[in-house]
Order: sequence, then C-alpha cells, then structure tokens
Amino acid sequence: MTENTSATAQPQFTRWSLALYSGLLYLFTPLILLYFWRQGRRNPAYRARLDERFGKHKIPDRYCGGVVFHCVSVGEFLAARAMIQRFIQRHPHTPVIITSMTPTASELIEKTFAARAFHCYLPIDTPTAVSRFLNQAKPLSIVVLETELWPNLVHQCRRRKTPIVLVNGRMSEQSMRGYVRLDWLFKQVWGALDFCGAQTESAAQRFQRIGVPADKVDVVGNLKFDISCSEKLRNEIKDYKALFGERPIITAGSTHEGEEVQLLKAFTSVLKQHPTALFILVPRHQERFQAVAELVEQRGFKYVRRSAGVPVLPTTQVLLADTMGELMLWYGVANVAFVGGSLITRGGHNPLEPLALAVPIVSGTHVFNFQEVYDQLDSLEAVNWVTADDQLDLVLERLLDDENAQLKTAHAQSLFAQHEGATDRYLDLIDDFLERSGDE
Repeated sequence: MTENTSATAQPQFTRWSLALYSGLLYLFTPLILLYFWRQGRRNPAYRARLDERFGKHKIPDRYCGGVVFHCVSVGEFLAARAMIQRFIQRHPHTPVIITSMTPTASELIEKTFAARAFHCYLPIDTPTAVSRFLNQAKPLSIVVLETELWPNLVHQCRRRKTPIVLVNGRMSEQSMRGYVRLDWLFKQVWGALDFCGAQTESAAQRFQRIGVPADKVDVVGNLKFDISCSEKLRNEIKDYKALFGERPIITAGSTHEGEEVQLLKAFTSVLKQHPTALFILVPRHQERFQAVAELVEQRGFKYVRRSAGVPVLPTTQVLLADTMGELMLWYGVANVAFVGGSLITRGGHNPLEPLALAVPIVSGTHVFNFQEVYDQLDSLEAVNWVTADDQLDLVLERLLDDENAQLKTAHAQSLFAQHEGATDRYLDLIDDFLERSGDE
C-alpha cells in the first residue's frame, strides 16, 4: 500500500462546480423532504428526526472526537458490522458514530451497538448541514462504505484536514459511466479522497478512471466475502433445522415488489411436488412487511409472521420473516436460497451469505450490482439462473430433488479464500489514518 499524502496536497475543488451543485441541492431540498414524507406513508420513521437531515443533531459529547462510519443502508451496514465491532474491540476508548440514510438501517444499528456507538442520520449534503454535523461530531476520521460519497462532505473534510477513507469500494461499469458523465463535479470528489480500498482489481481501475489518483487506491478485498459464521448462529440454525424436521425449505431473501408475486406463484407449483415444503419469505424493506403479508394471505397460503411469535406448525406453508438482522439464519436452514432484487431491474443482492452456508443459490439475471461476484459463481456453476418467469418453479423443484446440489455449492466456497482477512486489512488502514490524525 502506498503512502498517502496529506489532505492539503489534494487538488482544489473548483468553486463554480461546488457552488452550482450546492445551489441545486438547496433548490431541490423541498423535493427531498417530500420524498421522506411520501416514504413515511409506508414507514412513519421517515418522518421522524428530520432535524438530523439538516445537521441539527444532538450528539452526546462522549461520542464526539472519534471515528464516523457511514453506512447508507442495511446492506452496507451488514457488510461493515463485523469490522466496526472489531474496531471497537481494538479501540475501546475511541468514540464511534455510525451514520446511515434509512430508518431500517438506523433501527438495526441501534439494536446492534446500543450504547457503545452513537447512531444518527448523515445530513443532506448542503454546506450548512454538513458543517453543522462536522462541528458537532469533530471526527478524527470518516470511513465511508462502498460508494456513498457526497461532494460537500468530502470538500469540508478536506478543508478541516479530516481524512476520509472509502472501504469495500465497488464500482460497476454502469456506475462508472454515470460518474464520467458528471465528472465536472465528481472527478474532484474522487480525487480528494485520502484513500480508496477497492474490492477487486477491475473496481480499482474504474476508480482511477473516474478520478482517484493511482497512489490513493489499492485492492484490499471484499468485506462481504470475509464472512465468518459464529458458533451462536450455527447453533441457532441447528435448532431450527431440528424444529422444521425433514421438510424441504426454500428461503427467498431480500425480495422486492414484483418478485413476491412470481415467487409465490412458483411455490404453488412446488407444493404439488413437495406438499410438506416450507417457504421462508424475507422482504428487503420493513415498510413492505404488511403489504407482503396481505399478498401471502390473498394467495391463500397458511402462514405465520415471525414478529407474531407464533410457532411454525407442520401445516404452515409460508413463514414471513418480518424481522431485521436474521437473514443468515433463514438462509442457513434452507435447502435452496433465492437471492432477491434479481427478477426485476434492481441489480441483485449479496449471494455470498447463502454461499457461506453452502446453500444452493437461485437468481434472476438482473445482478449488475454484484456482477463480478456472480460471474465468479457462474464460472464455478454455483448459481442457478432463472431467465424467464415460467422457469422459477422448475429450477426450485430441480434443486430440491438434487441430492448433490449442496455439495456442488460447497465446492464454490473456495471463492472466499482470496478475500480472507479483508476485515483486518481495512482495520489496519483505518488505524493508520487514525494515528496520523492523532499526531496532528
């Protein structure tokens, strides 16, 4: 890893581009608030704590002056969770703030870290709101997950000589083209990073093409590959498998609107061949739990909601997992796992969680968010593609009947080896910038 130069040596932001961006953001702030208000129809939490969206936080002093980890939503937080936990173990006296943009992530962060870290929303990226937040938080360093960079946040961190580091960076070809079209603004944003830790070599090359200096980017690995299943989780999986007995189980994780209809239709066909099968449905967003419950009920399935605390009986056909943070558990008990966001043009979600548990993977073809991961899985014949609506039931039935399906998936677990230790490498990187900030 090459040595990073100080923030003062980084290229200056052009005033006109930042001023234009900020002016447009101020202009569209009412629309942003309208978005939160409309989202609040499904999840009232979007209408709460709006003061934080403008940088009017109430951060206790004991959490200020440390490290800020920014995880925009649940996916980024789940990727970073183990890293943050181990950072806290390494630095028990260093204040930690974890920011997000969504209420679902907020709830999970607060549930996970309780009093050990402070959670708040990252404000809208106006100069005033960002300045308020930084004045309160007084971070020694800011760690951003994956791609969530904002021009005024980066600009003000640079002015304050506060290192801002991107970890677990991913950059698809499609995303890169978008940043290239906006290079009048974002080229200087990427160029002002103190360091960019990329998941893969191809991502590192794309980061350089959009403006990250070659000496500020390196391939560090993918946190999502650095998965370790705790003994507690494995015991939970074992207990639930004993509870469910020999029933064939399909888990559909991180599903979106438009996918549940297709999945439930396919499961109806599966039940004709496997009448004792159990379908565990895990919607991606908690604000959709009620709508999905109504859909399951309309389809006539015998179902229970996880949140209701009602036992899963032998006659139960669908378990609606309307709780957060248990996806690995439901993947672990399954014979087959469908990874959501892939039957629609959402871009797919992380297939590595079922892979870590050697559960056969089913996916639609819209996986551009994880294209490189899926390409590697495909080369190892570890993903079962659904290329048309009417194929889903056939693929699920085939895998339930294939005694060797799990063994084939286990062979693909070699994928994890090349990313092993990514968490420690990112932690060493963060420690390095923390030490430099302390020296200053």
